[in-house]
Amino acid sequence: MNFKRITLLCVSVLMLTAIASFPISAQAKEKDDGILIIYSTLDGKESPQVKMLDLLAGHFATHVTVRKDSDVTASDVKGKEHVIYYGQTKRKLSKKLVSLISGVKKPVVAIGYNAGQISQFSGLSLTRKEHVYQIHSSTEKNDVSLESGLHVLSVSGLKGKGLYTFTSDDGKTSPFIWKTDKSNVYIGLTNLLNDNLIVAKELREAFGEKAGTALLYLRLEDISPMSDETLLLQAGTYLYKRHVPFILSVIPVYLNPETGDKVYLSDKPKMVKVLKKLQSMGGSIIVHGYTHAYRHSETGEGFEFWDAKADQPITSENADDTPSILEKEQAFPNEQAYKSYLKPFQEKEETYTRQKLTHAIEDLTSAGLYPLAFEAPHYTMSEYGYQMASQYFSSIFGQVQLSDTTWKTSGASPFLTKPAMLHGMTLYPETIGFVDTSKQNPLGDMAEHISQMIDFEGGVAGGFYHPYLGMKYLPELVDQMERIPDSEWLDLKKTQQTVKTDKVEIHTSGDGTVHVKNNVSAIGEFFDHHRQTPLEKALWILSAVVLLFVVMFVSYTFYLRATLKKRMFKERRSLG
Repeated sequence: MNFKRITLLCVSVLMLTAIASFPISAQAKEKDDGILIIYSTLDGKESPQVKMLDLLAGHFATHVTVRKDSDVTASDVKGKEHVIYYGQTKRKLSKKLVSLISGVKKPVVAIGYNAGQISQFSGLSLTRKEHVYQIHSSTEKNDVSLESGLHVLSVSGLKGKGLYTFTSDDGKTSPFIWKTDKSNVYIGLTNLLNDNLIVAKELREAFGEKAGTALLYLRLEDISPMSDETLLLQAGTYLYKRHVPFILSVIPVYLNPETGDKVYLSDKPKMVKVLKKLQSMGGSIIVHGYTHAYRHSETGEGFEFWDAKADQPITSENADDTPSILEKEQAFPNEQAYKSYLKPFQEKEETYTRQKLTHAIEDLTSAGLYPLAFEAPHYTMSEYGYQMASQYFSSIFGQVQLSDTTWKTSGASPFLTKPAMLHGMTLYPETIGFVDTSKQNPLGDMAEHISQMIDFEGGVAGGFYHPYLGMKYLPELVDQMERIPDSEWLDLKKTQQTVKTDKVEIHTSGDGTVHVKNNVSAIGEFFDHHRQTPLEKALWILSAVVLLFVVMFVSYTFYLRATLKKRMFKERRSLG
């Protein structure tokens, strides 16, 4: 008996120990693994090029850490699966940083300047910088022609082999991407915004990932309450018959810029019926803003989460309020002073963004339309805005704004990615554009981008189509996309997604089923729609007070009549 008890006790202790230690081990792995990006920029800020590198690196790890060269510590480097150094500007690296990177046991990737100071690339010499229009890959038979050219840094002094070369005007062939005999990779490129496909290829090679199945997706874009439901149904039905799952980018509210009037989806039962039908035919709803407008712009044309006129983040809680023009960082004595200045404006941006996202999700859900992801209007949003969005959505579609000082710099990776700047959201990138009827060949740009994705192999070919164009271009577009070999269409319902507010929770587990919890009341939704401004709120209160007096007056009138009848009845009885 005692032996059995002792054995049972030992087993129990071992099980409890295993259970207790497992989460710690998982958390440790979560903390230590991943990719570390170290960058050197002129002002120490994360430039658009650094953020593009973040987008690319986010494909290869569950999380990415981004540090400027002067901030890197031993704990940042410890346990990282991969380390990438990017020198956007020439700089003397500190001995501490050189020591930390040189101590990394796994292969290191270096891009741009300063790599020769690191022991993994000892002897590296950058002989010259050139703008070339044709390059050669050691793994491809034919040369690659580049219409807009490429800024490259030629490499010499390393042991190993050249992966990409170019031929200069004097006929000399020089490498600009090099793999050392210890598998460290140097990439001699300076502009990561334009050259990201080559960088993505080399990162994939350096990290040992093979090109898999290409992912295709097509968004039916800018669907608002005022859209033509007949044309929308035609486009969706055609895709359904072609066995193409599709994305429905929906804007729940149409804003009339001339009158300021709002048209809600609930005001358009025919549109809701069509959207529900398309949702049942393979369409997946995503939130494309709440109004897709800011201040006095029209839905679909205006911005919503960026002040395009001032070219700055949102600075007011209400879009009707006059925005404050932000001071530039140069006007402040230090970075901390600037951050303190920005804080109250960010609080207003947070309130504004949360209200918009909450209303969008809850309005759609109340209509029986279940959003599974987010798409920022015109792909514009501050990084703080992305941080807010990540608390509502697990995924985002389109491209990403790569600067907090202008909306005019955006980009996307050629594959799915989960970069640091999106705070946990997965990006489904838009890589092939849209049908542009302003051009002589409306499908020309898309065809060119599709060819690039064919050459890239295993990426995401994502684009969008406006249903108001009718059926003229849609069949050819689908044909063009399906010429990508080894590809499959994205069915968002068959991926794992989460969308939530305080009152709504939507999630998919990957089997095509959408699970919904909705605690939005019809009364609450009504008042959300009709109490938008302080004046309207005052009018509603006044209306309620007047209604109360009317009810009291009518009730009192009925009371007097009933009392009078009762008195008359008593008098008649007393008289005889």
